[in-house]
Amino acid sequence: SGVAGQSPSKPEVKCLHAQLADHLCRDHSNPLGEAILSGVAARGVAVHGDSQCHQQCDCGVAREAATWWYTPVKNKQKLFTRLERRKQRQVARLEAAEEGGG
Repeated sequence: SGVAGQSPSKPEVKCLHAQLADHLCRDHSNPLGEAILSGVAARGVAVHGDSQCHQQCDCGVAREAATWWYTPVKNKQKLFTRLERRKQRQVARLEAAEEGGG
């Protein structure tokens, strides 16, 4: 089966992030993931984390309290962000109407 549709018999590689995650989250036995990690580290990326990067994975840290948060730009996140903005605008309009004597 492989990782993200990749198997030893396929020459093309897709989803480098999945290969890297497989390497990091399992037993560090994914040679492709290891090569990706080495390449990222060679570019100066702190691959072993820092004092803030754990916040997104730590259930004890509320999103609003986090000092760092990765925000993906895929469609699902765009829809979530749009909905949140819409809610904020609606609350602001209601508050303005209440202040204006509505």
